[in-house]
Amino acid sequence: MRTGDEPSHARSPLRLRLSLAVFGLGCAIIGCAIFAALDATGWLIASIALGLVAIADMVIVLSHIHAGAHYQPGRGIPPYQPVTEDPAARRPEQAAVPIERRRGRYLALMAMCVFLFVSSWTWVRLYSPAAALGMSLVAMVLPPIAAIVANAGRRPGR
Repeated sequence: MRTGDEPSHARSPLRLRLSLAVFGLGCAIIGCAIFAALDATGWLIASIALGLVAIADMVIVLSHIHAGAHYQPGRGIPPYQPVTEDPAARRPEQAAVPIERRRGRYLALMAMCVFLFVSSWTWVRLYSPAAALGMSLVAMVLPPIAAIVANAGRRPGR
């Protein structure tokens, strides 16, 4: 439910996040068993890292669930009240970046993401699988960065 101040008080569906973390932990445990049996040390370490990330997310989500209504709104709990004060009044006025420029930056970053991912697994992997994996990791990080870049420079409240 939109309240008007989502960047300040954004909430996620915690029970869904918890179920996804449990699923990720299960996949990590199965991966650890399979890769230990196959004696694939690199993939075993990756599965252990995935399991640790899933456990950390589960701990954070459970602490938010136990924190009460602040993090877990329900039917009887109203959402945060919209901000009545104009946040732009507290900051010096900045010129808004035109939507066309922000859209162009977003598309350029996403095109770079697709290029890195496709090229890494079509021809770079033939020369260096490690470089292909590195390119895929960079491509994995680019979409959230593209979203941040696309939203930077807009006027608050619009």
